[in-house]
Amino acid sequence: MDKLIKLFLVVIILLGIFLIGASFYIKHKLSEEVYIKEPKHLSIKKGLSIKDISNLLKEKGIIKNKELFYLYSKFKNKPLKAGYYIFEGKYSIEKVWEVLYKGKEKLIPFKIIPGDDLFNIANNLSRTFNIDKNKIMEYVFNPENVKKNGLIGLSFEGYFPPETYMLRKDSNIEDIVKVFVSFFKKKYEPLLKSSKEFSPYEVMIISSLVEKETALKKEKPLIAGVIVNRIKKGMLLQIDPTTIYALKLAGKWDGKLTKDNIHFNSIYNTYVYKGLPPTPICSFSLDTLKSVLNYKKTSYLYYLSKNGKNHIFSKTYREHINALKGYRK
Repeated sequence: MDKLIKLFLVVIILLGIFLIGASFYIKHKLSEEVYIKEPKHLSIKKGLSIKDISNLLKEKGIIKNKELFYLYSKFKNKPLKAGYYIFEGKYSIEKVWEVLYKGKEKLIPFKIIPGDDLFNIANNLSRTFNIDKNKIMEYVFNPENVKKNGLIGLSFEGYFPPETYMLRKDSNIEDIVKVFVSFFKKKYEPLLKSSKEFSPYEVMIISSLVEKETALKKEKPLIAGVIVNRIKKGMLLQIDPTTIYALKLAGKWDGKLTKDNIHFNSIYNTYVYKGLPPTPICSFSLDTLKSVLNYKKTSYLYYLSKNGKNHIFSKTYREHINALKGYRK
């Protein structure tokens, strides 16, 4: 009996030593770092299992032991977040797990500048996020998608404010649009309701026209005032960027505005149709929006760009023609 007890104690001691050794070994392996010299890109889709993620990490060379990562994840018993990750530097299994658990994904900066239209934005999105440009265009020019987002209009033109957005690399166009629209509703929508002369959507359209006509903050209220004056008098607005936008919509814009295409027949072309175009023609800044809401009340009906930046303002057509002649001299 004594021998049996002694044997049992020996077994217990040996087992304890083994477990202690095993725990140290596992701890060492969990904290052992892999040096990732070149950036490793990892996209984890929603619904992937721990086993799938473990396999991906091993395939990408981010971890050495996928079985240990799997067991460690099961032990932690907490969900790993889907997303786009970039690993570079030293990473242990513990550290990799923490990155995925906390969702420390790599976000990609995407910038929209004042005056960008949906054509510009679609091109940039396609290049940055490897999304088919045609699919982007189909989505953003679909009125039903606009309606689904609680907005009005034939397209999302004007609803994507200038800003640097931090987006997930694996985002689809629907996810990206929601980010843009959320920013619009937060920053722009409250201001749009303050006009007593125009509807919020009309304010957006006028703001887009002003954005295209000048980059000078001091001139924006003046140009907005000219646009308002011409609308009230039932005059053609005759704004070049509306013709350009009409040509873009028709797939006929070649980068040159000529005497032949300036009268292109489109409801967007303010050389042909009176009043505002049916939608905005580009994104616009908050400064531009505020300049429209607080436009300068003058008698000006015309303006002329004298150097591509500054403008000469005139009250009558004769003054405008004289200014044009003087500039040409």
